[in-house]
Amino acid sequence: MDAQFLKNIDVEGSRKSQPWTHWQIDQFLPVNEFKNFQSELCCVQSNFLKREDDEADINFKFLPNLELAKFFLNSEFRSFLENLVQKKLTIYKKSLVQLRLMTPASPEFPIHIDSQNEKSLVCLFYLSPDWEPGKGGELCLYNEEQANSLAATIAPTENRMVAFLSEDHHWHSVKKVSDWNRYSIVTEWIINEELI
Repeated sequence: MDAQFLKNIDVEGSRKSQPWTHWQIDQFLPVNEFKNFQSELCCVQSNFLKREDDEADINFKFLPNLELAKFFLNSEFRSFLENLVQKKLTIYKKSLVQLRLMTPASPEFPIHIDSQNEKSLVCLFYLSPDWEPGKGGELCLYNEEQANSLAATIAPTENRMVAFLSEDHHWHSVKKVSDWNRYSIVTEWIINEELI
């Protein structure tokens, strides 16, 4: 997939400051390519893994579409993300590029922070079609001062990418889904402190 379209994305326009800095980019991938990936990946139902100690019961696997996995791992996508945060990034090798699935049988993803021993940038890309209010799966962002004070929700609409830093006060959760399957692609990038 040609990554030239990344140069046309309005990085500053995608930046949101409430309740803390995050980025939301709608219609992220070119539509025709996205539709092809979506139709292939939203049919995947088997061979997902689960970690035994995971209270959120996440279903995950390495992204099975090699072309799309290469895109999310390539230097152009990394450079695009580095432009967002103005820092050098390295892919978090433990997770690489995951396809994740939440079904109505999945529990709500509780309030948490994504915290490795190092600061990171978390990227979520939503695949699932036909989302509408009432189907759940929204990303919930909480105020920095009070982890239980909901400040914003982001709908998991198809072809939307959301990115945020894994700071100690960036509390978030995911609502339980209902009558719908939430497919997303997740990458995490370790932040090097040097500026780009």
